[in-house]
Amino acid sequence: MKLALVYDKDDHKLQDTSYSWIYKGMLDALIDRFDEVSFWHDDCYAMDIDADVIIFYDVHATHHIRIDGIKSHPAVKMEYVSDPNQEEIQGVFRQFNRKIHKLGRKQRAERFFERGIRYVICPFRDGYYYWLGEFLGGDAEDMLLWFPLAPAISPPATSLADRKQEVLGNGATWDNGEHIYSFRRWAFESNFVSVVKHWVEDKNTPSGMGYANFLAEYAGVLALHDYFPVPKYFEIPASGCVTFAQYYDEYEELGFKDFENCIYVNKENFETRVKDFLNDIPSYQGIADAGRKLMEENYTAKHFADFIYNKVKNAM
Repeated sequence: MKLALVYDKDDHKLQDTSYSWIYKGMLDALIDRFDEVSFWHDDCYAMDIDADVIIFYDVHATHHIRIDGIKSHPAVKMEYVSDPNQEEIQGVFRQFNRKIHKLGRKQRAERFFERGIRYVICPFRDGYYYWLGEFLGGDAEDMLLWFPLAPAISPPATSLADRKQEVLGNGATWDNGEHIYSFRRWAFESNFVSVVKHWVEDKNTPSGMGYANFLAEYAGVLALHDYFPVPKYFEIPASGCVTFAQYYDEYEELGFKDFENCIYVNKENFETRVKDFLNDIPSYQGIADAGRKLMEENYTAKHFADFIYNKVKNAM
């Protein structure tokens, strides 16, 4: 099958140097999975695109390409969406000295219909329905292709006993008042958590393709987000760590069970559960192994690419 990939070649999330490399790894897996792949970065005409499927891989809706006639193109059209709660933002990305315009929720939905998008690929099921569903109406359920964030890199397996006997806290804590990191900020203040600053704050912190190996240095790692299961929820178990996570129905439905392959934490049990772990880390080896196994057998970037390929094949 022929795939046309539409994306911004300068998107910082799609570079090998990106601190959040998971999206680039999934993009590469798509490229490897299809028989023929063409790349479209600039304004063009739909008649020039020879493809069975067209995927707009625009993680944060910042690529404003115009493709004349795209709605009537016969290919199966899909769009990849992350952060469905995103509001419109215009300004300059200071880190890269680049103008940026992120579309808001309603604008994203309107663009789906303008392009004739058949499927919206989103890693957050409940977030998709909550934030985008109202703008998609009765089409929301039929349009959703739900597949979690899928790492392409897993470091060599090492036992918990050979790692730092600590629980790592790493990640952004600023949220522009959206309160998506409230629990994370609270947890990072604990004196029994080893906090390492986000790469944006400290360039000595490993990121990108080296992030998985960084996680693998620690026996346990916090995966905390107040809205939905973000990349850490999948990068951490894939790195063979014990994952301490905020609970989500969709995360459990993906196979993540409390004290089987992760540990669920909230403000009431956080200290007890983390300290119990720190007092007897080797006894949690089975949880770490089960988390890694779940990821390796179901949720790698290759599994993601197979999922999309098979969906296209069945839709044709």
